[in-house]
Amino acid sequence: MQIHTEQEALYIACEMETGAVQLYARALHLLKEQGREQERLYYQVSFMHSDEQEHLRQFRALYNGLDVDEEQRLTLSAVAEGVLFEGGLMGAVRNGLLTDAPSMLRYALEAEKVSAQKYREFAALADTQEARSTLLLIAAEEDKHERDLEMQAELAKETEDEQ
Repeated sequence: MQIHTEQEALYIACEMETGAVQLYARALHLLKEQGREQERLYYQVSFMHSDEQEHLRQFRALYNGLDVDEEQRLTLSAVAEGVLFEGGLMGAVRNGLLTDAPSMLRYALEAEKVSAQKYREFAALADTQEARSTLLLIAAEEDKHERDLEMQAELAKETEDEQ
C-alpha cells in the first residue's frame, strides 16, 4: 500500500477505526445474546469499543478529506495489503470469525496488532506534530488493547481447559 501523505494515512486510519468500532459492537451484541454481560470479557470489550470510538473521533478531527477516486484507490490498496480486512465486519461474520468469544478474540487480536504497526508507520509520514503525536498515542493504546485481549484469551483457554 502506497501512503504518501498525512491525509492519506489519516483516511486509512479512519477506515481502520471504523472497522474496529464495528467489530467491538458486533462482539458486544454476540456476548449479550449469550447472556455474558456480567463477565469481565464483556466489560473489556465495552471499554475497547469506547476507546476505538474516541480514536475514530480524533482521526476524523485531523482528516481534511481527499477526492473520492483517491479514497477508493487507498481503500482497495489497504484491502489488498490486509490492512483493512477483506469484506470488513460482514466478511468476518461470513467466515465464522465472530461466532464465539475465542474466535472474536483471535480476530480482534490480529486487528489490534495490525493497527498499532500501521499507525506507527503512518506517524513517520505525518507532516504535523499533532498528527504524529496522535498516531503514536493511539498506536500505544492499540498495543494495550492487544495485551488485554491476550490476557482475555488466556483466561478463556484456562476456563475451557477446566471444563
